[in-house]
Amino acid sequence: MKYVKLARLALLVGSMTVLSACTHSISNVDSQGKTTNPVFPDQSGAVREEGSFVNINNLRQMRSGLTKPQVYELIGVPHFKEGIIGVKEWDYIFHFTRPDNSILTCQYKVLFDNNMQARSFYFMPADCLSRIKMPVVSKTPLHEEVSGSSLFAFGSTNLSMEGIEQVTKLAERLKTLPLEGKHVVITGHTDRIGNPFKNQQLSMARAESVKSMLIQNGIPGSVIETRGMGDTMPRVSCPGKTSPAVIDCLAPNRRMVLYVTDTNSGK
Repeated sequence: MKYVKLARLALLVGSMTVLSACTHSISNVDSQGKTTNPVFPDQSGAVREEGSFVNINNLRQMRSGLTKPQVYELIGVPHFKEGIIGVKEWDYIFHFTRPDNSILTCQYKVLFDNNMQARSFYFMPADCLSRIKMPVVSKTPLHEEVSGSSLFAFGSTNLSMEGIEQVTKLAERLKTLPLEGKHVVITGHTDRIGNPFKNQQLSMARAESVKSMLIQNGIPGSVIETRGMGDTMPRVSCPGKTSPAVIDCLAPNRRMVLYVTDTNSGK
């Protein structure tokens, strides 16, 4: 009898250990389905790395109190290997088609409480839904899109010789325009390869490099705004792990966009 009790105790402890392992949460979700630091997994580790084009109307119905089957019916199964028993966070990779037919990619996270009811919802970037609608931009005298590969070496934030030449020519064109009451907006974009956060930093640093070169060529820094969009607005989607073919396919996503707009437009 004593051995039977010990065996039952060992089984109980083992079950609790397994359950604890299955409920591991990278965001440290509490019993109420809350966290102070939502952590988004790297997209390259997703079971469904290509993500999905979510139904926006279904997404808007997401709210506190939904059960897992209800979440599944609205937005599908999570795209990452979250676990099996007592999982308290589901992660997704969602694509949205914008009015200009470009694709906006965001990550989405749902947190569950101890009763497995949805309680918290997060996007990365946080303003994902507001980015779906293209900013209203007035007719502009200049709108240029330049390949990132022609401006920078791979992974670099320093303009190449060709890049310096191209930005210098852009500065000369800007000097011919009346910039009073205008804004020169420089937006950097990367492909999806690498860490999303680092991609955002890289795109912003590259936009700042272009800004610095424009200033060196006589364009007032006060009229220039820089934006780093990272890999959130791809022009093309190329599934698969990193390879020369995938890198080549993703080339249209590596770009720098410069346009002139009214000071109060496109904010």
